[in-house]
Amino acid sequence: METTAEPTNEANEEHIRHRAYMLWLEEGQPEGRADDHWHQAWSGAERKDAAPVAVTVPKGKAK
Repeated sequence: METTAEPTNEANEEHIRHRAYMLWLEEGQPEGRADDHWHQAWSGAERKDAAPVAVTVPKGKAK
């Protein structure tokens, strides 16, 4: 039986948590902005998931 690696909700949440933390650091660690940073990080993850994936085909290989 073959299994595929798919991102789990837990992995997504960890990514969002890390991004929110990085946003907080970038803004100088302001008090009371946790929800704003979480929503910014979540929104960015949503856009990333919805963005089309670009594929590069080596020259001469396209058919």
